[in-house]
Amino acid sequence: MSITEAPPEKRVPRRKEARPFRERLRMGGLGVPVALVLAICLLALGATSWADRRNEGSPATNRVLLDQAATAKVVADVSSAVTRILTYTHTDPATTQRAADQLLTGKAKDQYRRLFGEVVRYAPIQKLALTTRVVKAGAIKLTGDTAVVLVFLDQDTTRAGKKSGSTATAQLIVTARDQGGWRISDLAAA
Repeated sequence: MSITEAPPEKRVPRRKEARPFRERLRMGGLGVPVALVLAICLLALGATSWADRRNEGSPATNRVLLDQAATAKVVADVSSAVTRILTYTHTDPATTQRAADQLLTGKAKDQYRRLFGEVVRYAPIQKLALTTRVVKAGAIKLTGDTAVVLVFLDQDTTRAGKKSGSTATAQLIVTARDQGGWRISDLAAA
């Protein structure tokens, strides 16, 4: 290399300019119309999902006031079930147990076992009989295959054939599921 010659220029890689989003879409082959359709679909999906979540708790989904026949049926079925599972006699515990097996499901089975475990243990010793009558019942909620019913009941207890104390009253909130007939899935004191 001679003194008169200039040193070779260093090549600096040229930086690409940032292009706007629309231009990149066109270059990628999607085009603005396709991107717009995708955006609209995503917004529609989001709006539908949001609307579904809002309607789940909506009073409009509660059929209690809209479907009188279904409401009357669930109240009658739940009232009958409560009477059958909470009426007990030490001379025939199998009847109550069969009713519980037939009319209870899910969490209610465990609740019932705990509740009536004590009764079954002491009933033969005390010659106990428990008679339950539903005084009033009303559906609070009826949606899909689930119903919530408020039940007011009276219970009379006899020991050795003699009335023991006064009539006891109780209120229950009963959740039932339609499984080819209304079955109690939860019992709670009101």
